[in-house]
Amino acid sequence: MTSSSCNLRVVNKDDKPVYPIPYGERLASHSFFPFHYDRFLNSDFILDGAEWDVQAVALTLWCKSQYQNPVGTLPDDDQKLAALVGVSSDEWAKFKRRVPSPMHGWKPCFVQDRDGKLRDDKGPRLMHDVVAEVAYEALGFKEKNAEKNLADKERQALTRLRKVVASLGNERLSKDEMYIVMLHQWLDENYPTGYRTSPRVVEGMHALGTRKM
Repeated sequence: MTSSSCNLRVVNKDDKPVYPIPYGERLASHSFFPFHYDRFLNSDFILDGAEWDVQAVALTLWCKSQYQNPVGTLPDDDQKLAALVGVSSDEWAKFKRRVPSPMHGWKPCFVQDRDGKLRDDKGPRLMHDVVAEVAYEALGFKEKNAEKNLADKERQALTRLRKVVASLGNERLSKDEMYIVMLHQWLDENYPTGYRTSPRVVEGMHALGTRKM
């Protein structure tokens, strides 16, 4: 499958990506994952002529990767991959020589723990951008990151607002957390898409019944 639409934020270390899902993350309670059939049918894997048995092995590996740790990865070990598919090492070697092979799109990666420390002790792993993307979304990481980004954006807005209030000669009010939050909410309601210019901030302060202190 093509990975052109995968927007995962992957860090590179020595030209080798770090898998975006940390070691220990599993989908133990799930028995399915979304299959984007349109992307599959229009992927390089299919358009380059993957044969039926190669497609079957590739799909089996994508499913087997859901049981791995971290979820969505595979061991970078031919004996283990052969065992996952249920074929002999010789048969697996033949599959790998096919063009395209069942390993189309898979690449070596580093694995990290939840603290961001690389886990070299877990052995070499393989990742596939699309398989990782599906697992990433299934774990709710996409939503969690969206919430974090929203919280960061709001925190930055409050910081900027404190500076504006202080620059208007209200140093004491700029340090009042409750007041800044109320002013922030007023500006959001009255100027949801506009810039928070000094006149608008002053307007909000007057609306809240604030006098210069």
